[in-house]
Amino acid sequence: MAHAAIRLALAVGIALSAVPGYAQDTVSAAASERSAFRTSNAVLQSSLDRLARGSALWREALESVRATGRHAVIVTSDQVRVVEAPDDPSRDAFDSTVLAEAAPAPSPDGRVDVVVVVVNLALLEGIHRRRGALPSEFNADLDRILLHEIYGHAVPYLLAGDLSGRCPDPKPHERAIDACSIRRENAIRAELGLGRRTTYGLDSLALTRGIWR
Repeated sequence: MAHAAIRLALAVGIALSAVPGYAQDTVSAAASERSAFRTSNAVLQSSLDRLARGSALWREALESVRATGRHAVIVTSDQVRVVEAPDDPSRDAFDSTVLAEAAPAPSPDGRVDVVVVVVNLALLEGIHRRRGALPSEFNADLDRILLHEIYGHAVPYLLAGDLSGRCPDPKPHERAIDACSIRRENAIRAELGLGRRTTYGLDSLALTRGIWR
C-alpha cells in the first residue's frame, strides 16, 4: 500500500540487517548505488534480482528509471522513523502491523527524485515461519509485495519526476482490478506466474490463506 501523507526519514546510524533464517549478509553499497532500485539488504536484493530475471516489464522499468537519474530506496521497517510534519520534532517507529509502504520524497519545488519503499521483513518472515513455510514460499510473497510497491507505486512517480505520477490503490467502491497500482501489479504477476490479484488487501498473498501457490 502507498502512504503519501507521511514523510519517511531514514534512521541515522541503524545498520542494514537481513531477516534471520533467510540471509545474514548485505549487498555492497557500490553495487546498489549503480541501480535505480537500491537496497543494502540481501533478502530484498534477492527479490529484486528474481523480479528482474523473470519480468521483461520490470527490466524495462528499471532501465527507464535509471535513464532519469532518479531512484527508489528499499529499506526494512526498523530503518525508518515516521515524521508527521517537517516542523514536528516527534519521530515514531514505523507501524509494526504494516507489511509495506511506498512514499515519494518531494523536494521543496515539488520534484520527486527518490521514492522510499519500506518492507516489514520481520513481520513477513515471522508469519511464514509460524506457518511452516518454505523459503521459496516466503520469497514468492516478498516478490508480490515488492512488485506492487515498486512497479505499482514508485516507478510512476520516478518516471514523472513529480507528484503527478501518483498511481493509487483502489478507491472506496472501486474494483481492485481497475485501480492503477493493481493493473500494473497484475501485468508483472502474469509474467511471473504469481497469480492475478482481484481484491485489495492481504488476501492476495499466500500467507493469509495457508494455501501455497
